[in-house]
Amino acid sequence: MHSVRLARRISARWLAALATTAATGAVLTAQDPAPAPQTPPAPVVATDAPAELVPGALPADASPAARNAWEALCAALGAAADAPRVEAFDLSFDARAWAEGSEGEKSFRNARLRFLAPNFVDSALESGRRRMRGPRGDWIVDAQGNSVRLQGVEMAQDRRELDQILQVARTFANLVNARTLRLRKLETLAAPPFELPAALAQRASSVSWLSLVSPDFSLAHSDGGKSSSEVRAWIAVDSATHLPSLAVVAEESADASAPRTALLVELWNWAPLDGLRSPKNVRTYPPLAEGGKWGFADKQNLQLWLTKGSLRAKLAPGDFEPPRK
Repeated sequence: MHSVRLARRISARWLAALATTAATGAVLTAQDPAPAPQTPPAPVVATDAPAELVPGALPADASPAARNAWEALCAALGAAADAPRVEAFDLSFDARAWAEGSEGEKSFRNARLRFLAPNFVDSALESGRRRMRGPRGDWIVDAQGNSVRLQGVEMAQDRRELDQILQVARTFANLVNARTLRLRKLETLAAPPFELPAALAQRASSVSWLSLVSPDFSLAHSDGGKSSSEVRAWIAVDSATHLPSLAVVAEESADASAPRTALLVELWNWAPLDGLRSPKNVRTYPPLAEGGKWGFADKQNLQLWLTKGSLRAKLAPGDFEPPRK
């Protein structure tokens, strides 16, 4: 029983890494994609425009520096100007996770995450154990294919973890084709409002920071509601490649404490996938509040190695139904 509970906690952590961050069988390769075609700058929303945001349009008050940095990032990600949003993906990966308060680690091979916008997700381990959200609600499926609906007080934690898995999947889909985001705010920062782990100091020394607010990052809840607070993303852009190096997505907080929704994601070894780019390696660091400021633990709680997948998966709502036995 203890091993089952531990596996459930760990599975939520490694699936949560797809924040910022990623199967049809197309193995990720190391070569660079063809250079992105030169495209005109994204349109700027007029000051008298309606409140509804336009995908790909930059806020009217975004500075020239912010616009230039955003365009460089979008070009580096490899998406053509007319590339559609990532609405469905199917990704496979290996993972290593560290349980909270433990020096031990757990390894997973051939894990899988499928997503269909806006609200369906299916996470699976090689053992066959799955958690999913689909047309008929939230479910957990054991290795023998038996399904149990996630309802009632005793299943509240599982539903919250599915909320997190879904938000991670949405975040990943947003970032791999950032050009299609609806942006309410876009700014450059000299430094983010949080402290980074010491292990990332060297990487952080060669990045520039972007801060953005977009309704596309809104947090999902099992009751069908959305976050009541705006959700902000901080992206560290590598100065040489213009690709995301670090990313944090969290609800904005009125105080200096670490938002419980915060997760720091380290991204590297980007490779072509379906006309875009995807990171092959991901590490995540949990939030840690100390001394009136918020930051992140010095030790990662997860590392992922993406092995294969598709960002244009052919998925339908019926693919997110539990097995019928």
